[in-house]
Amino acid sequence: MLLASLATSGSCALIDEQQKNCPEEMEMTCTVNLVNNKEEELNDKLGTLHDLPLRAALEDYLSDVFVDDAHDVDMLFYDQRRRGKMTFRESEVMDAEQRVFSLQVPASDYRVAAVANLSAVPMLSLQGEEDGYALSLVQKASKDPVPSHPSAIYAARRRMLVRDEGDQSFDLNFHMANTVAAVALNCDSCEVRSIRATFSGLADTFRILDSAYSFDQHIVLEAKVVDASPYVSSTVGNDEEAERFLYDIFWERWTKLPLMVCGVGFPSPSVGSAVVGTYPIIWTVNLYVTLADGSTTRNDIYIGKPLEPSRLMIVKGWLTANGSFMNTPPHQPYLPGPEFPDNPDQPADSTVVGVTVMLNWTEGMNQSPDL
Repeated sequence: MLLASLATSGSCALIDEQQKNCPEEMEMTCTVNLVNNKEEELNDKLGTLHDLPLRAALEDYLSDVFVDDAHDVDMLFYDQRRRGKMTFRESEVMDAEQRVFSLQVPASDYRVAAVANLSAVPMLSLQGEEDGYALSLVQKASKDPVPSHPSAIYAARRRMLVRDEGDQSFDLNFHMANTVAAVALNCDSCEVRSIRATFSGLADTFRILDSAYSFDQHIVLEAKVVDASPYVSSTVGNDEEAERFLYDIFWERWTKLPLMVCGVGFPSPSVGSAVVGTYPIIWTVNLYVTLADGSTTRNDIYIGKPLEPSRLMIVKGWLTANGSFMNTPPHQPYLPGPEFPDNPDQPADSTVVGVTVMLNWTEGMNQSPDL
């Protein structure tokens, strides 16, 4: 948890010579609140012995994303008595969990907006600074898929009535504005040369004072491949144990480590606008599997569960011999998914509401779900 105290004292003549009333002392406590479901999702989706290397690899990758401190903090004060225009701004580099800043802030009625860790996420920019109602974190526009965010980014907002006399204290709570999605793939039935994935249907803008996302740019986010092979010995044991780990006694065959792609970006909408059959599509994973023969299979995986801020979502699936994605295992034995007696057509994993597959896919070939 990050705690930073900000104190102001003395005259505010350096800020605004016309401002007469200034607090003698004011303290602000800034707190980063990292509330996430990471362990719960890892236990649920990557809780088996065979998943241990992949889980370790993903946890290592996410250690740079789910961080509970702030490198830099940018605070903007919007004076409600001056039609919400910005009258004061303070930007500081912290590089610590706790640091004390000294500020001089004129007495007034403010709406305060703040951003933390913006320098760590260069694909985002802060725009509309002069007008608090337009202040937004914006994904930089690109015709190509945009890169995954390398870190959590935090935002905070609150009203702050700074009086002209007496001691005051304020709390400013930062919350994670971006989110994480990963796709874990069992590829025992498939000879994979390479794999890539993009996520579509995610937000491009976050308005801080409104705490609202917008979806105007049709962002396509490039996911990163997470390699689990270096983690086999560390999670399973020595090389001999690792070799036995990769041999499936039931099937009397060698197994392959699961593959995973992971992306960090803004959340999805809370509801879907398109449908597959009768099930809503909220966001989409576009999975490209290049096989040993050089052909590529494109899978459009339609997700019916929202990707929420500060949360981790893991979608787990299986690849068949031709690179097609399935959200239930293609062979026994496996634990069947939950039953839906009122909806017999509902998939076993209700996160995935549909999949379309295009074999021998090449650049320029596109397809869309039934709308």
